[in-house]
Amino acid sequence: MDKEERFHKGEKVTWVGIWVNLALTIFKALAGILGRSQAMTADAAHSFSDICSDVVVLVSLKIAKRPVDERHPYGHGKIEAIAAVVVGGMVALVGLTILWMAVQTILGRTIRTPGVIALVAALISILVKEALFQYTVRIGKRLGSPVVMANAWHHRSDAFSSVVALVGITGARIGYPILDPLTGVAVSLFVMKVAYDIVLGAFHQLMDTSPDERILKGITRLAEKVEGVEHVHEIKARRMGQYLLVDLKLEVDPDTSVAMGHAIASEVKHEIMKNMSDVADVMIHVNPHGYHPPHRHPGTTD
Repeated sequence: MDKEERFHKGEKVTWVGIWVNLALTIFKALAGILGRSQAMTADAAHSFSDICSDVVVLVSLKIAKRPVDERHPYGHGKIEAIAAVVVGGMVALVGLTILWMAVQTILGRTIRTPGVIALVAALISILVKEALFQYTVRIGKRLGSPVVMANAWHHRSDAFSSVVALVGITGARIGYPILDPLTGVAVSLFVMKVAYDIVLGAFHQLMDTSPDERILKGITRLAEKVEGVEHVHEIKARRMGQYLLVDLKLEVDPDTSVAMGHAIASEVKHEIMKNMSDVADVMIHVNPHGYHPPHRHPGTTD
């Protein structure tokens, strides 16, 4: 798919998330208040944070799809990783808020038995948010978008928090009301773990961590299929939002002319980008076969 279509899909799934989360936030907040459920009120706050993260995702996607310019020769894709850090931070804040509310309830407030409406709200939330997670994660994987994937896991954390809320509400209704705020603590710990994973993944991209070895091997195989390529003796790649930037060092026959070496490199680039839609650019350095560069200090190239 082309660039415009990729970002359109990302924006579409995010708008769906906004409307679904808005409806769930209102429904769960009312259910939490009317049903006297600490866990459901906390769950409503989590759903509201999903709306905020959806807005962050939309803004980042609009920036990321801007074309390269003089100040950003590699494009604007890193904004997706930055936005993922923001989403992770928002998830962590929700987790801490839920924890604070639950502890306050356990230590000082009167614990009331939740009503049936809170139970119904938890069940509906689980089904809706799991469906939204499956839809969003499928699009996120197809696009290779870190911020859409982060948002998908935000949806999943909301679904899981509703599962725990359901357990707490059920326990409270059968005579163990302390389970309601206790499950609020469990929800908060899960949410903070999700936040940690989101932020860690985004930091890996911001620090240009190499992609999965399977991807690098696939690129190498495509390059070595091209006639004239003797060997790929070095490959590097890094994420730029939804796309990959690749650096290759190829070996060709030592008698190959400069013009022929250029033609081989151009064919390698074409072959890779034709078969891997998420590769935005390939930088290629051509060396004679059997070439062994002299020892250099770290940070220099041959």
